Amino acid sequence: MVKLGWETYSFGADVFGATAFLLTLVGSARCDFIKFTSVDGTFTDHFGVWRYGQWAYLTTGEQAWLYEGCFPYADSVVIDSKWKAARAFDAMVLIGGLLFFMMSAFSACLGKRTYTRPNGIVGVCLLLLSLFSGLTLLILDSNLCKNNVLLGELFQFLFNDQCELSTGANCFISATVFWFAAALCSLSASRSKSEENDEVEGGLTESLIQGEP
Repeated sequence: MVKLGWETYSFGADVFGATAFLLTLVGSARCDFIKFTSVDGTFTDHFGVWRYGQWAYLTTGEQAWLYEGCFPYADSVVIDSKWKAARAFDAMVLIGGLLFFMMSAFSACLGKRTYTRPNGIVGVCLLLLSLFSGLTLLILDSNLCKNNVLLGELFQFLFNDQCELSTGANCFISATVFWFAAALCSLSASRSKSEENDEVEGGLTESLIQGEP
């Protein structure tokens, strides 16, 4: 069985962590964390953690709905506790992911032999990021999903009561998996580094004993 060195595990943590951070960025920036589909299946409206897709009804000429883009929620929208919690977890993952990304870049510039980061502590932090990323899905039990008043603006359509996962939510689910994989790699790097140090110290001790008169 091939035994991987701690540098390999550390590199794996960097790759998985960077992927998770990018997925978190995409999922946070998009306005399609969840979606509602009309009963007849002809129209879909999307909503994000921070912004939502806004539509305008054109009455001049041919009557139709025009997509205007992503906009922040108005102050009149009631953001309940679970929605606020989802936002807080999202913000913590973004901040933690940015710190990890900067630390990985710093480590890559100096070289892992010059700068050895505390992989054990980093692994625990990455596990927390994985947990926080998953807890962002609390938004599925919030007003945004269960009592969305913004659907009333699209008066021509009757929507299903239950929301569905969209691209943004899928990005967060994928990010949760990648954060967890990065954590496992970081913890494995810490263990491998410790075993490597023990082997070096054991070899030095044995050499000193053999060299005694």
